[in-house]
Amino acid sequence: MVNARQLFEENALIQVRSASPDWISLTIASVLESKEQVCDYFRKHLQGLSAGLCDALILALDELLTNAIEHGCRHNPGCTVEVSLVRTDQVIMMHVRDQGPGFPISKTPHAAINNPPGDPLRHVWLRSELGMRPGGFGIMLVRQIADELIYNESGNEVMLLKYLSNAHLNDWPPDHHVPA
Repeated sequence: MVNARQLFEENALIQVRSASPDWISLTIASVLESKEQVCDYFRKHLQGLSAGLCDALILALDELLTNAIEHGCRHNPGCTVEVSLVRTDQVIMMHVRDQGPGFPISKTPHAAINNPPGDPLRHVWLRSELGMRPGGFGIMLVRQIADELIYNESGNEVMLLKYLSNAHLNDWPPDHHVPA
């Protein structure tokens, strides 16, 4: 496994704050290129997990970083995003923090997580009316992957926890069979 300092040594988009194999911490420019590089690198550190669980965790990280870059930093390359991956025998922890003002999750009507029970696509129409790109499923998707998803009071910092019980390692994605 290549050390983060070695890999990103000459990369102007990514600054390494910690390169310990159990605790990788980076500061990245809020551009999609840096997000892709981080996701590729973190995927290698999740080796040993089932392919499905690894894919799910990287999908969750991609969504959290996209939200930080798009909504927190508003694609401003001068704005940075901090991202960390901590791995122990019991848990995977991912932490993302942007320099934006944050947001209260309950007050994001353009996100699927806040759709009323009888109107699961309300946010789609609202996003269209607001001139936003299609989407809005990210937080809902990440909540399905994470065992815990914790936002700070400001809403510009999030921690994802995934506990590594044997069931999580061997049975991902969870079996969601619909009864006949």
